Amino acid sequence: MRSHASFEAMGCEVVVAGAPPTELERIRRLFEERERAFSRFMPESELERVNASAGKATLVSPSFARAVEAALWAARVTNGMVDPTLGAAIEAAGYDRDFGVLAADPDPAGPPVPARPGAVALFGRVLLLRPGVKLDLNGVVKSIAVDDALALVRGPGFVSAGGDLAARGGVDVALPHGGAIRLLSGGLATSGRSRRRWLRGGEEQHHLLDPVTGRPAGGPWEEVTVCGKSCLAADVAAKAAYLLGDAGPGWLDARGLPGRFVAPDSVHENRSWRASLERIEPACT
Repeated sequence: MRSHASFEAMGCEVVVAGAPPTELERIRRLFEERERAFSRFMPESELERVNASAGKATLVSPSFARAVEAALWAARVTNGMVDPTLGAAIEAAGYDRDFGVLAADPDPAGPPVPARPGAVALFGRVLLLRPGVKLDLNGVVKSIAVDDALALVRGPGFVSAGGDLAARGGVDVALPHGGAIRLLSGGLATSGRSRRRWLRGGEEQHHLLDPVTGRPAGGPWEEVTVCGKSCLAADVAAKAAYLLGDAGPGWLDARGLPGRFVAPDSVHENRSWRASLERIEPACT
């Protein structure tokens, strides 16, 4: 595989392998465009414009409409566990500025804001958002960008952004808390509470919210890694499996998705993960 390159975008390091300079520049622009459109921290972003227009119909860009479609799909396939209407909830938890400048705050978290299922409707490029609802599309935007970036690489290669990875042609991947696998193709995503966490009123907060309570989810897992046909599929499944707690491994097995679950003192692999290490398909080996 050809040489690696990296740059900063969406609050993380993006690593690209297999892309010559022209492809790399297109990938860089792709991430910059998505960040400008979907950032919660840029007042001029399309996301902020849409949230400010809640309660009335809004014409959105094709890229924004696609992300909303993916977010609504994620909500459907996870039975509402991965929900796009938690923008106000994540702000109430204290994640109201870029993570790089987020500091411990002695004030407690704000009142919880549960998800609002059914509060978003999309008709082509016309978006209807109920009054008082704020979208947060970070559950899908970064993984879509990773998949789209890999599509710009003509040959074997990979694109990694934070815990999201898409590959074509095989790449060795280090796993949380030790070990490694080779991803032959498809996506690998890790979700958990260890990377994005902060203190409000002396209590730890993190970005994976329970849609029912609107609060950071509890549960036994620190990190959940899932392998899927795409980075988007893997990322949505990893978030859902984390939020489902003890039921996460079985939920993934029922869908044939390999999952690896890290607890404070142990690592658990579901049946699909163990089986994937013994054969070429699905994507992990």
